[in-house]
Amino acid sequence: MEAMWVTLITSGLATVFAILIGLPLASLCARKDFVCKKMLHLIIRAMYGLPPVVVGVVVYLALSKDGVLGDWGFLFTIQGMIIAQTLLILPLVWGISWTGMEEIPNEVMDIYRLSDVKRPYAWLMVFEAKNQISAAIMLAFGRAIAEVGAVMIVGGNIKGFTRTLTTSIVLETQQGRLTEALVLGLILLLLAVVVSIIILLFEENWFHKFYKDNTECNKPKMEVLLNGKTTLQNVSYSIDGNEILSNISLEINQGECVVILGGSGSGKTSLLKIISGINKADGDIILNEKNMIVPQKPVYLRGNVRSNLIENNLTIEEKNWWLNEVGLLEFGNRDPRTLSGGELQRLNVARCFASNANLMILDEFTSNLDGPNVLKMESFISEHTKRGGSVILATHNPIQAKRISDKIFIMFDGELVDEQHPKISSLVDGNWMG
Repeated sequence: MEAMWVTLITSGLATVFAILIGLPLASLCARKDFVCKKMLHLIIRAMYGLPPVVVGVVVYLALSKDGVLGDWGFLFTIQGMIIAQTLLILPLVWGISWTGMEEIPNEVMDIYRLSDVKRPYAWLMVFEAKNQISAAIMLAFGRAIAEVGAVMIVGGNIKGFTRTLTTSIVLETQQGRLTEALVLGLILLLLAVVVSIIILLFEENWFHKFYKDNTECNKPKMEVLLNGKTTLQNVSYSIDGNEILSNISLEINQGECVVILGGSGSGKTSLLKIISGINKADGDIILNEKNMIVPQKPVYLRGNVRSNLIENNLTIEEKNWWLNEVGLLEFGNRDPRTLSGGELQRLNVARCFASNANLMILDEFTSNLDGPNVLKMESFISEHTKRGGSVILATHNPIQAKRISDKIFIMFDGELVDEQHPKISSLVDGNWMG
């Protein structure tokens, strides 16, 4: 039993320290661009297989009487073993979490940037990459409790003090007590499995299943919105020297719905990202102080369907009202990954309008919806503009554009053109609609 508690304390604290050090480093590395970033990522990943005996020797030398940390007096102590195991597993937590954070879709983090979420950006990255981080923690803890070399060298395998399950198994095997070694091995296996199950239960929000679902609905107060113009003058945008937008000028006034009509690849999405502030461009730009976007490809945030409505000022009952408006109330506690394409698009629309932003930016926001749902989503636009809000949306559907717009801009090859332009006449006439 003493060996089990020493193992739990040593490997448990080493894992905690690796998390406390590795997650901030992973978040920083994922967010920032710096010289040799790819090389550093490669080195960290290459260190996943650090030999425990090498780490043990290095820590032993550092903690020895003549070592740089000799004054600490940690050699042959649990503290020294914790240091050795922390260094051994830190690359796992750092590297796997870094990879997971870099794989978060840009559109997901854009939603957070535009919202009023009162949480640190680094915490949001941890939340969105929690599956990969959970895997990193499980691997790190498993490696820590299973290794022998580092704790043997640094701890000295002192009975009742620094002897762990793994060093006990080695000792029992050397002395021919295989039954005792097998029992200790089963305890070690059980310990690893139990910790992994607990981590996975938290990852899947399994404990939330005991909460009673609240389906009460209260309509939120829709305040009158007072916002100025959104203005673009001679705006151009390039990526790696390739011009995407050229000399774009337009205005979006208070209480106005503006439609950008254009075919695929015409530059509509790039323009909307500039208006949202996500992308930076050259030219004179005056943007609204608060806007929210429905991206062309609907995205889900971690959590359940209800928590995807991330406006801080909404109560659960008010979030339920929005879910009911888009036909998703019964799915409030469901994982958003289980929604169909149309359901996910409706959730994105609800999240956007629930934010009560001055300017709603909608990119092909009804492309996956049927007739009745299209009309329902469009009704949010009219209600929003009546309260003084503004809307700009991109579509390739001229019928929808004429039905809901106050004014239409036509885009072709990165420029705003006249509707008589010969290459877009078929689009305007509706001949390209499938």
